[in-house]
Parts: sequence; structure tokens; C-alpha cells
Amino acid sequence: MKLSWKQGLSVWAATSCSLLIAAWLNYYLSDNGFIKEPNQTYDYIVVGAGTSGCVLAAKLAGSNSKVLVIEAGGEPPWYSWVPLIAPILQGSQHYDWRFRTVPQKFAAGALHGNQAFWPQGKMVGGSGQMNFLIHTTGSPGDYDSWKVPGWDSQTMKNTLDDLTCWTKGNPKPKPFASRPSFLLDDEPEMCSAPVLTEIENSTSCSENVQHNQCPSAAIKLQRVNATEKPLLKAFLDAGRACGHSVSDMDRWSDTGSFMASHNTIEGLAGHRWSTYQSHLMPAMKRHNNLHVLTKSSVTKLVWKRKKVIGIQYLDNDGRIKHVKANREVLLSAGTIKTTQILQLSGVGPPHVLEPLDIPIKADLPVGENLQDHLQVPLFVELNSSVSMNVIKMLNPRQFWNYLVHGKGALATSGIEGIATLTKTRENGKSSKPYGMLILFNMGSINADVYTSVANIKKEAFHRWFPKSNNLSQEGFVLISVCLHPRSRGHVRVVSNDPTQPPEIDPAYLNHDYDVQCSIDTIKQGVELLNTEAFRALGAKLHWPTFPECGGKQGSDNQRYMECLVRTAALTMYHPAGTATMGHEDNPDAVVDPELRVRGVKGLRVVDASVLPRLPSGPPNSVLIAIAERAADLILKKD
Repeated sequence: MKLSWKQGLSVWAATSCSLLIAAWLNYYLSDNGFIKEPNQTYDYIVVGAGTSGCVLAAKLAGSNSKVLVIEAGGEPPWYSWVPLIAPILQGSQHYDWRFRTVPQKFAAGALHGNQAFWPQGKMVGGSGQMNFLIHTTGSPGDYDSWKVPGWDSQTMKNTLDDLTCWTKGNPKPKPFASRPSFLLDDEPEMCSAPVLTEIENSTSCSENVQHNQCPSAAIKLQRVNATEKPLLKAFLDAGRACGHSVSDMDRWSDTGSFMASHNTIEGLAGHRWSTYQSHLMPAMKRHNNLHVLTKSSVTKLVWKRKKVIGIQYLDNDGRIKHVKANREVLLSAGTIKTTQILQLSGVGPPHVLEPLDIPIKADLPVGENLQDHLQVPLFVELNSSVSMNVIKMLNPRQFWNYLVHGKGALATSGIEGIATLTKTRENGKSSKPYGMLILFNMGSINADVYTSVANIKKEAFHRWFPKSNNLSQEGFVLISVCLHPRSRGHVRVVSNDPTQPPEIDPAYLNHDYDVQCSIDTIKQGVELLNTEAFRALGAKLHWPTFPECGGKQGSDNQRYMECLVRTAALTMYHPAGTATMGHEDNPDAVVDPELRVRGVKGLRVVDASVLPRLPSGPPNSVLIAIAERAADLILKKD
């Protein structure tokens, strides 16, 4: 599409402002705490500087232990801190592992070769540097369903409460407890900022402290304001009209609700707030006993009989090197890489390891129980100017507003509202949450970006988003998610070569429940669009016209709906479960309730791979809580 001279001027202005933003962010976020060569020995080695690894490293360094964090990628680029544009890192050769699944038998019909691309962060900050920043804490039933001692709903509630620093607007404001990690950006803080090591023993705030900053180890949340967002207001009003409750995000309940999204964005500067920023970066500045080695990929574990005593890794020049751990090695490399490292090190099922002549150190079901959230995005056209689109984004005022005030579209993730859905049972009681609706405020969807990131066929994309060429299109994407899929797949190494990616088969939609769960969630979204709140905005849902799904589109055609889900469902980027935690007598468990690998000394896993079952929503904040709790368990033993 040709740009007019006005649009061209906007592009020039936007480019100029981008350079200014880059210079500002590079200055603001500069850090010199990285090393080029590690010591021979550390107390703890944390493999992976992602969401969980950053938390673990900061906590362990605060105990005066010698800690090495080893990360396969480098530092994130400056634009990863700009919330709205950071997802373009997906598919990047330098910052994304660029995993892909094997061809799917029952899903991914709109994708080339029926293969899903699985973006996973390969940089300090991990996937937390390129996700969509949604903060959720799951529901009580999520944790009780795990049936793992020490990880029940009450324990997790206590952990999440300790990580919360809610202030103004709470019915009963409370000072932060030992490790405040969530702080709303638009409210005055209650606490002064002790140094990181003081957080360990801090139980309350001084009554005489003025409104200063909360500790640096706080994840800041940007609350989307419905009074400033007409589209979000329509979403919440539609929820009420359909009989759903509307609540705040900190509600701890198994009942469904509609809510304004809370996103992990620092409100003053308007940049992404990941655990790299909140935990690792401050710890690197305060503790000389914490070393971070980048562009070094761990290939396997080093053993002394049944104990892990270190790691083997490839440095940036491809040389094989080793580092010893006096106490423990902690795998936080993410579901795929953690699984690969374990299997290449001899921890896994014999039917995977023996054909590759990998000596078996521990016969455990590593790589099984793979699960992922699937989303079905549908485009809703509007005739009211209430949404974001490319033309509005290219307005120089947007860049100026972001650079000077940390506000505007660039300071958002585009996610404005979320809803957890339940069903009413025959006894009149509500079910546990089964689905989620996400409101993504974007009217013009870029075909080149979207198809390359998600591996979507161009023809399918244009049948899906027929007005994508209109840069000023008004509308939004309504995303439907089945929260607790029953399909289970696997991750398996297929080569002794650690540079070769493993086989990833999520077995999407091989369980009929997942299809119907997705259909039920979509139907709830359709019901919203029929309310007065959305009719007033001229909302019109575009049903994709996939030829394989027949000529009659709509939610009343079961055959079409099943075909729609099997054709259009995409990953939500939440792979989990391949090193699941469980009780000692659980044959499916890879790690025990303290996240120690069963039958192995000196080795724990602390990332999404330990989740027995996905929580009711994006798991990023849950993983922060798990890492905090894991650090407590480790330090308690020492």
C-alpha cells in the first residue's frame, strides 16, 4: 500500500523519535555487571536468565552465596523495553530460539505444514522481554488440582500475597511483606526502599516513612483505565449485561469475572518491566558475588556418580568449557531447553535416550506431559474511532508522548481487558474457570509481521483478517483461550548434538474436550458483541471464510466451529509441564515438592516445566512466585 506524503512524513518523524527513544533507553538501562570469563567454581549455577532465573539469582546472591547465571543469549535490544513493539522480537535470529512443532494431525490447518512456531526468548530476561505482559495469578483450584504437598492454594495465596504491594484503592491496604514484587504504577507507594538484602528480613514498613518508592525487586503493574479506554468500557459493560461479575485483578477466587487488564509495565517511564529489570539488574549492581555470563549455551550437566557437580557449556566462540557448583545447579532455561539439557545429560526415559547412546543417570519421564494454551483470535470491525491502528501509531505525537511522558500507545501492550469464564452446573454452582477472553486493541493487523511470526499461510490470513490492508481500520481482536487443555504432547531430543533442536509435539487438539472448550469460549465472546455496549460502536465480527470449513459461517454451525478451531487455533506461548513436580509416589513426577530432580543430588528445576497443569491464565507472574518460593526452599536448607 502506498503512503501519502502526510503518512510518509509521519514515518520520518516516527523514525527520528525512535532513535531518540533508543538513545534514552540505552542510557537509562545501561548496566556493566556482566562478565566474559567465569570463575572455576560457584556455590550455585543458574542456567537461564529468564523470568524464573533472574528471580533465583537475585535471591541467592542476597544470601552472600557465589552465584553464576549463564544465559545462551545476550542482552536484550533497546526496543524490547517498548511494550507495544517488543513482540516483533518473535522470530528474530538473535533473540528468539525459533522453535517449531512437528506437523500437527488435528490442528494448525492455517499454518504452513501444520507446524506452529514457538517463540521463546533467547536473551537476558527471556520470554519476559517479548511477551504481551499480562499479569494473572491463577485461581485457587489451579493449585489444589496439582495435589503437590506445599503447593496448595493456601500456600500459593500466601506466597502471592507476599509478592503483592497493593496500595491505594485496596479495602485494607497492607505494608509489603518479605518480598514485594507487584506494585501498581498509578498509586502512591506505602514503603521506603530497603536494599535487596534487607528485603529478606523486612516484615513491615516504618510508620513514619513518607510515600517513597517500593523496593527495586517489585514488578510494577499498569492498570488499564476504563474511563480513558472506550473499548475497554464497552467490554466491561458487555460482561455485566451478560450476567458476569466485574472485579479487580487481585481477586482470589474460582469464580469468573471481567476485569481491566493489569500489565507488567512501569508506568512513569512507560517501559516493559521484567524480572531482569526488577530483580537481576539491581542485584548485579549491589552484589559482586553475582556473575552473569551471556552468549554461552549449556550443553549438559557434569556428574560425580549420582550428583550433579557442574555444567558443560559452549562459549560464544564455540569452545567447550566447564564450571563447577559447590552446592546446586538450578535449571531455569525454559520448558524446551531445560528438557533438552536434562535428556542430553542422561535424565529421561530410556526409549528416548537409549537410541542415542546416552547413558541413563535417572529414568524419569522428562519431556512428557507437554501442554500449552491455545488461542483463537477473531477480528471485530468497528465504525467508531475508539481503537488503535497503524496510522494512529505513526502520528509523531505518539512518539513524543512516549519519549517525554512515558504515555500513549507505545507505553501499552495493546491488551486492555481479560475475562475468566465459568459455567453453571446442574446444582446451580459455578464450575472452575474453563476459558478466557482477551481484548487486544488493534484495528489494523500487519499481514507480513503476523504471518511470519505465526507461520500463517497468506491466503488463510486474508480470509481471517480481510481488512488488514487498511492502515486506518478501526477494530479489535477478541482472543478466546481454553484454560485447561487435556491434550498432552512431548519434547524429545533426536540427536546428541546440543545445537540441534529437539522434537516438539504438543499434540494440539487430540482431545475432543479442548475443541469444545474453545468453541464454548468463542460463543461467550459472540454473546458480548450482541450487547448494546458493542452495538453502539458498530461492532461486526468477521468469521474467517476458510474453504475447508464450508460456506455457512457462524457460532450456530457446530461443524464450522470445530473446523474453525482446528484451523485457526494458535499458540499462546505457554509451553509447560515436561519436568512436572509431584509427590514421591507419583510415577509421572520428575521433581519432588522442593523441585529437586528425583534420584539426583545437587540439581533442581525452576521454570514452567515443573507445572503439573497450566494455571488459569498467562503464567508469568505465577513463575515469579514459584521462583521466590524455590529460593526460600534452597536457602532454608543451607
